[in-house]
Amino acid sequence: MKCLLCQSTTSLRAKDVFECSQCGLVFKNPQSYYDSEKDFKRYETHNNSGLDLGYVNFLNRLVEPVMNFLPKSFTGLDFGCGPGPTLSKLLIDKGGIIENYDPLFFKNDEALKHKYDLVTCSEVVEHFKKINEDWDLLISLIKPNGILGVMTNLIDPSMDYAAWWYKNDPTHVVFYTELTLDFLAKKYQLEILFCDKKSVIIFKKL
Repeated sequence: MKCLLCQSTTSLRAKDVFECSQCGLVFKNPQSYYDSEKDFKRYETHNNSGLDLGYVNFLNRLVEPVMNFLPKSFTGLDFGCGPGPTLSKLLIDKGGIIENYDPLFFKNDEALKHKYDLVTCSEVVEHFKKINEDWDLLISLIKPNGILGVMTNLIDPSMDYAAWWYKNDPTHVVFYTELTLDFLAKKYQLEILFCDKKSVIIFKKL
């Protein structure tokens, strides 16, 4: 099967899971993807709320480092905010003027007509079914010299995929390695400012 991101030939990583040696992307067979109705029902089971201190602390793992690269006042978009926008509230408290967008729960199409100093994408990029189109849209929303903050669990090529809990969510369909981050940076003219090598990556658009 051809790589969904770079169109190179892939190898089989596990049953119906493919790995690209050129860009490092690991992805499930698109024939196994949920339709939008099943996606919606799965996302509804997520219990993410601004009243949940654990969830707030989780999001602060992105907020705290991203603030090192932003001015005191800034515009931002939380792309894929889910049914209970929380990240945007944390960023507003930091001085941001923040919009929310989610294709299923917060379809604020007007927000996609603007460019921002900051775009955040927390636990979203692993859901990208049309990975090139989705990344094209994401990058188009960022101003020159703007910041993209991403949260997603990176996959280590040497890890035991069968034992990796993150792949068990059926709506998680694409997974990123450090090689994939480098590929995306070159493709979209980004600089990687921060990467904790686990789940938080901060890019700057050049």
